[in-house]
Amino acid sequence: MKRYWVLLFVLLFLSCAQQTATTDEVLYYENRSEIPVEYTWNLEDIFPSVEAFNEAFAETDALIEAVNSHRGHLGQSASELSSALEDMFRLQEHYGELDVYAGQFFDSNGRSDEANEMFNRVNGLSASISQATAYVEPEISAISTNRLRQFMRSSSLAPYQHYLDNIIRLKPHIASGEVEEVLASANLLARNPRDTYGQLVTSDIEWPMVRGEDGTESRITPALYYSFVASQDRRVRREAALALFGTYSQFANTFAGTYGGHVQRDIFLSRNRGYERSVDMGLDANNIPYAVIETLIGTVHDNFELMHRYVELRKEVLGIDDFHVYDMYVNLVAEGDRHVSYEEGKQLALDFWRETYGEEYYNIGVEAFDNRWIDVYACDGKRGGAYSWGTYNSHPYMLLNWGGTLEDVFTLVHEMGHSIHSHLANTNQPFHSADYSLFVAEVAAVTSEALFLDYMLDQTDDETERLFLLNMYLNNITGTFLRQIFFTEFELRAHEMAENSEPFTAATLGDMYGELWQQYYGPNLVLDDEFKAGWSRIPHFYRTFYVYVYASSFAAGEAIAQRVREGDATGVDDYLNMLKLGGSVYPMDALQAAGVDMTNPEVIRTVMSRYGETLSEMERILGN
Repeated sequence: MKRYWVLLFVLLFLSCAQQTATTDEVLYYENRSEIPVEYTWNLEDIFPSVEAFNEAFAETDALIEAVNSHRGHLGQSASELSSALEDMFRLQEHYGELDVYAGQFFDSNGRSDEANEMFNRVNGLSASISQATAYVEPEISAISTNRLRQFMRSSSLAPYQHYLDNIIRLKPHIASGEVEEVLASANLLARNPRDTYGQLVTSDIEWPMVRGEDGTESRITPALYYSFVASQDRRVRREAALALFGTYSQFANTFAGTYGGHVQRDIFLSRNRGYERSVDMGLDANNIPYAVIETLIGTVHDNFELMHRYVELRKEVLGIDDFHVYDMYVNLVAEGDRHVSYEEGKQLALDFWRETYGEEYYNIGVEAFDNRWIDVYACDGKRGGAYSWGTYNSHPYMLLNWGGTLEDVFTLVHEMGHSIHSHLANTNQPFHSADYSLFVAEVAAVTSEALFLDYMLDQTDDETERLFLLNMYLNNITGTFLRQIFFTEFELRAHEMAENSEPFTAATLGDMYGELWQQYYGPNLVLDDEFKAGWSRIPHFYRTFYVYVYASSFAAGEAIAQRVREGDATGVDDYLNMLKLGGSVYPMDALQAAGVDMTNPEVIRTVMSRYGETLSEMERILGN
């Protein structure tokens, strides 16, 4: 399975403190061994030990040989082609177990030499596997379409109909076997910019210390950034933001080098596969028309005044003369927040799932909590943020850094949306068609978050908490929809710069990023120079043209949620059936099964309508 990293733009990580005044719940551990085992994920569900992992790693050579044995024979018969596909997917399934185990071993303790060694070994293996399987699609593509269609009538190829149909669709962009092998052999080299970026951010940079509200100095890391800029003390959030982004600025030339290497990799791959632009290759992989991105960007541009109005509201409520980026994340109604322990958050989530989705969804949630799918608390060396990832044969795994706030409950619901999507796909599809595309990856998470907001609003009679939740929703749209389109624009422009051989430097990237800050946030924003290096803080830029799917998924998720809100009799069933499709159909078709037509611009415009309605309600309550 793919890892779905989530940029939690308004996540109030309070994990920098070990305890709060209202609870004895420990939120941060110096040593992972101190965390109660029930709050850590159980990697033994993949391999019972590191020794077992090593044994499985050693078995990979034989699986690679089995794949290589079919080279040059795929066009002979349907049975030969079927056998080759079985061996290829068996190899990929096997590698997935190694990849997830090593990746999560590393994410739970990135300072461990053993974890780093294991992680690097698996990364190295990925190049060998890519090279071993590189001949398959070109060789299938070389079979005449008529002959391949005849093969596809065979019962032995029935499970692979969608896979083969996609190859026929992509034939013009599949290179010769020799070229594809060269591209695959460069896989490890192509991953280097991303891996270098990750090591620099998580291991090599010594992040600065910042004095908190209580006078205690804490290290401001990327994972804990939002806990600082959520502070009601403007001095804390200003110093924290400028310290963090100032550090990124110090390394901006290096980050320009790593990101530039990644963009050149995209250009290299797209041109060798016959695409005019990198974005065309990224979209075509999932059969997504460029019109989706055009509509996303155009819709936001048409509604900039709403975001500018929100900035104006924040400025007035905070009572400040000049609005800076670090004023975007502090809650306007902090008194509406409350401490929520993990156990309390878990029960809130379970009650919501049962009431909204029914027993099937609820029972999977119970299984996840009871069987250690979730790594809950922050500790030294653990990766920040939150994600869902897993293997086909075990179950999804969730990484959290629980901070004890209402925001953390929403994060739990969001990530469980991913996990249940993966679980339903894995249990209803064979391996080769279970993994769903990035285009639909965020839909389940966004749908759940949107409906959970409704659930929480229905649970409270307190006007202050209601205002807090509305504010959180606006921040969610700003972070998961608007800023992702901001990022998409930056990514498009960065690739265009490189494709046109324009200077690709820290300065040119910073100027472009600064222009987008001003465009999106409007005339009230005073932009500190440090924030021009903000592009270097976004790891998702190393997953090419991934950020736009947050926005498109947000729109689709809101559309599905609206069906459920309105009491559509088949809304929930259609939604769950979509999740069970996994990757067995094209992503646009999967959304159609849930009643969403992503070619309809109204689906995307609906998000901005919800944004405007929520903003108006906040203004009404606040008397603005």
